[in-house]
Amino acid sequence: MEQSKQPLVSIVVPLYNQERYLGACLRSITGQTYRSIEVVIVNDGSTDDSLNIAKSWSGRDSRIKIIDKPNEGVTLARRDGYLNATGEYLAFVDSDDLLPSRAMEILVKHALEQDVDVVLGSAIRKLGPIKWSKFTGTFPLHRVVTQPELFDDYYVSFFGKSIFHINMWGRLYRKAIVDKAYAQTELFPVDIRFMGEDLYFNMKLFPYLNSMYRTDEMVYYYRYGGTVEHFNPDYTLLFKLSDKRMALLDEFGYEPGYGPLYGEYVNTLYHYAKKLISFKHASEDEVTAFIRQEEKERALMPRLREYYANHEPKGRVVCLLLDRNYEDLYRLAYQELQQYHNSVKYKTKRLLMRVVDDFA
Repeated sequence: MEQSKQPLVSIVVPLYNQERYLGACLRSITGQTYRSIEVVIVNDGSTDDSLNIAKSWSGRDSRIKIIDKPNEGVTLARRDGYLNATGEYLAFVDSDDLLPSRAMEILVKHALEQDVDVVLGSAIRKLGPIKWSKFTGTFPLHRVVTQPELFDDYYVSFFGKSIFHINMWGRLYRKAIVDKAYAQTELFPVDIRFMGEDLYFNMKLFPYLNSMYRTDEMVYYYRYGGTVEHFNPDYTLLFKLSDKRMALLDEFGYEPGYGPLYGEYVNTLYHYAKKLISFKHASEDEVTAFIRQEEKERALMPRLREYYANHEPKGRVVCLLLDRNYEDLYRLAYQELQQYHNSVKYKTKRLLMRVVDDFA
């Protein structure tokens, strides 16, 4: 492709306290074989040296521009980056992740050849120098999927059925489609700021898409987790997100999504109970009180019970929740945590993450 005919790609990088990894991230972006890019870094009120590092890079590469703003969370940082993007295509890169050198070349090539609104690429997890576990799915490879098949068969991906990864990174968007959706619906919610924001964006955008294409070529390195597990107080936003997703199913009358959504909600609730036990050392009374409060407040809960009145529940956790046997649910979670923490898998994972902690 002649450079003069290359469409501009806007790469949005939300930035908050990533002084350790930002340099490597920007090196991978500016070193792309596809040169027609602009890099929109949104500094979301960083308190470390991240902003100075970003300014140093922008001084060396005129394709980088910086937006400096107070901390409001990654959702609104991405929004502000998008609103300042001028490219024909749009990509999102987290500031602690990396791009293979041909990532944008691959994505743009397929976007132009297939004339699609979104191109999905493959991604690999990265922990220090170790790369493993390719993100996979069952969405068709090397085939353009258009409406109505796209919505009828694949919208269920946002409701608990893993057909393709739902992240904003590792893909290329036609910006005109994002513009259209942004004008007509909420893509960047103020109340889903730290958990589930990728899913929400793509879930709301999806009905506006005309076409999508997936390649198995590698376009993204996702830096795995951080060095230690921790308690995330924003985890409960996922419960609010479940209510929002149920409302969308109602809006579109999308029956395939209810079962997977209810199953995922139960798993999320159970996982949070484990987090309360593991990190907050919550007692049985505290955990059961939380679940009872969730039962009382969550709009999804009575609908879940109505669904399982007509469908066979799968798994012990669902059955305990339906029976309101929260005491045994707590005991099951506690027992499983004890077994996991004593497992070779857990101990090996902890050791590995300590060993690679010094690698950027």
